[in-house]
Amino acid sequence: MNSQIEYLREYLRARPLFLSVLRAKEAYLYRDYLPFKKPVLDYGCGDGFFAKIAFSHENTIDIGLDVRQSRINQAKKQKIYKKTVNYDGKKIPFGNNHFATVVSNSVLEHVDGLEEAIAEINRVLKPGGTFLTTVMTNRWEDYLWGAKYFGNYYKIYMRKKQIHVNLLSRKEWDRMFAKKGFKIKKTVGHLDRFSSGLIDFLHYLSVPSLISYKLSGKWVIFPLFSDLIFPGKLLIKLTKNNIAADLSGALFYELEKK
Repeated sequence: MNSQIEYLREYLRARPLFLSVLRAKEAYLYRDYLPFKKPVLDYGCGDGFFAKIAFSHENTIDIGLDVRQSRINQAKKQKIYKKTVNYDGKKIPFGNNHFATVVSNSVLEHVDGLEEAIAEINRVLKPGGTFLTTVMTNRWEDYLWGAKYFGNYYKIYMRKKQIHVNLLSRKEWDRMFAKKGFKIKKTVGHLDRFSSGLIDFLHYLSVPSLISYKLSGKWVIFPLFSDLIFPGKLLIKLTKNNIAADLSGALFYELEKK
């Protein structure tokens, strides 16, 4: 089972700096739940890279699900899913009580029709099934590095840039999950003010990765150099601590279908 720094190193070899720091922390939060009880659905799988890093050491995911306009067409390359399925953004194309586990990492803050999406996840889960998810909260915007200097203008810009349509408080997320038939078994706050601001600042240090991707289709051209360039142990130390859920910029939930 990987440590947080091992997740970080794997991410840095293929993804931008800011994203690597955040995803490494998220991957670490799932580790205690591996291997997942099958069958497993990855809701909002994207290109599948997160699942490959976080889950593939002990799992093959049965279904990777995402909308057609996402990067789901790239997910097959990761060889982590038995099958990838396009989704219309409304109805999950599986029957009631189908999956034992659903995972969804940093997806729900982006979806339109949030209540319907959570209801659909509940529908396809078996009674007593587990839903593991991370979500951003309204604290995220308050903690942004740029918000210190540019205030609400920066928050609005980043909200559009990151396509955050559901930045709820911890209490609002709790009520939403409970309303749609979930029992909250565990909540972890994993982004304090400093970590959130640091990740925001690292966006700007990640510009070379953006240029690389536009020119070559690769975020990182020389993967082996990442261990030499980036101070992995320091980055982990700066972002390792969890925080009270009500104060966190992001939350990890363990939920159970009632």
